[in-house]
Amino acid sequence: MLACGLVKVAAMSKTANWSYTNTATVKPLLGFDQWTQQTTYGDEYTIECTWEAKSEQMRDSEGNEFVTKNIIYTEDSRPKYLDLIKLNGKDDFEEIRTVNEYDMSFFNETPDFELVT
Repeated sequence: MLACGLVKVAAMSKTANWSYTNTATVKPLLGFDQWTQQTTYGDEYTIECTWEAKSEQMRDSEGNEFVTKNIIYTEDSRPKYLDLIKLNGKDDFEEIRTVNEYDMSFFNETPDFELVT
């Protein structure tokens, strides 16, 4: 952890370096204030990624069915279930409904992640 409170992110792997050429902004979920009925989010940060617009039926991390909007691929492990994400060039944030991890050990690399909105 850096002194200013920012998390130091490792350099991208060789695979991620050529494939994750876009960016997205993430707002991490901090919690829900039951008194004000407001959801609170932390400071925004940027991740390197690539994405595809895709409509398919999936289950979220709690088992509820939904239709996807976007599937974002990244090597960054910080985005979590229910965080908000805004793709580069888009106007609105979307809720991350599912996070899947993919083994990249065959390439001697850290795992990749699929973020589904």
